[in-house]
Amino acid sequence: MKMAKKFLAVALAGVLALSVLTGCANGVKSKDVADSLTKMGIKVEQSKDLDKTAKSTLTAIEAIVDASAKDSSVTAENKITLDNAVKADGKVVKTNGFENADTTNKVQKALGVFANGSDAEKANVGKQIRVALVEIKNAKKDASLQAAFVKDALVQAQEGDTTNGKKVVEPGKLGTATTKDGKYMLVVIVNEMKADA
Repeated sequence: MKMAKKFLAVALAGVLALSVLTGCANGVKSKDVADSLTKMGIKVEQSKDLDKTAKSTLTAIEAIVDASAKDSSVTAENKITLDNAVKADGKVVKTNGFENADTTNKVQKALGVFANGSDAEKANVGKQIRVALVEIKNAKKDASLQAAFVKDALVQAQEGDTTNGKKVVEPGKLGTATTKDGKYMLVVIVNEMKADA
């Protein structure tokens, strides 16, 4: 009987150790954020293609932030940071537009909204584009909390083309990317536009 109790204690300790270790994953996945946003009333579904779009967009924003940090002619309050790059009055992406900080249009090209670009660079022209860049360092493993941050920070970077009675198609496609240090997450949501039949 004592041996059975010892075996049971060891087995339970092993199960506990495994459950703790499985909780140490790399964080929240795009699908988890999409599911949480949908529960909050923003109908989206995860898209691997948009994960790539979000990654290239974040890379373009980070390059602008890095250049601003190195520019000694820019005062501290005018520096572009991850905290002020994407907002309603953002220094890179703002409501219904982009700021001049993106001098080579890399952010627009990455988002697929550069009308004069290649097919990939203009793939999302005319679609509704929403973007959020949020700090997640205290919510790395909580999809609901990350989604709440995103919901509060969403900026409509491009209004959808409503000519000929076109309306936003739901659900939208969602992609996410995180900074290398895992402190910030960029979310891109693209909704098609379609006229009622």
